[in-house]
Amino acid sequence: MTGDIIRRFRLEQGLTLRQLADQVDVTDSYLSLLETNGEEPSLSVLRKLAKVFGRPVTAFFEEPFPEPAIARASERRSRSLEGSGFSWEILTPPDSGEDVRITLIQTRLTPGTVLRSSGMPEQACIYLQRGTVRIHLSDADYLMRAGDSLYLRPFVSFTAVCEGTEPGSAVTALSGTVLPSVTAERSSL
Repeated sequence: MTGDIIRRFRLEQGLTLRQLADQVDVTDSYLSLLETNGEEPSLSVLRKLAKVFGRPVTAFFEEPFPEPAIARASERRSRSLEGSGFSWEILTPPDSGEDVRITLIQTRLTPGTVLRSSGMPEQACIYLQRGTVRIHLSDADYLMRAGDSLYLRPFVSFTAVCEGTEPGSAVTALSGTVLPSVTAERSSL
């Protein structure tokens, strides 16, 4: 909440309630009320606070990020689609909260393999490490070569086909709490 952020910024600057109140031209009791979320600050007060803290006004509305934490490989949740070369693992630590999640998807495709997805549940970016892969979206067709990346909006269904004779390898990063639904098959082409 806004009051928690004001308090955190004040403490980071090493200011007392009285010192900050004097700089913002409010009473220390009013500032205390703001910090305990007993009242919402006006825009003019937020502007003064932002100036004192050297931050934009939007900083009072940002969600706090979780503290740095390591996610050990042995503790990460992961899955693979048997025989498809498609696997994913959640990179964020298990205790980072369900609303904070970054998932890494690794895909290895043999020539002729077709992956179908009803869409990534969140925005995603596919980076092709090796090979040639054609990605069909409902309204577009993209031929990707090693080093290319493709941004996908949430819930856009797609089909990916490994073309040529070299196996394809891609990594995809997505944020969110839901894993994608994917099926794999051999192309009949």
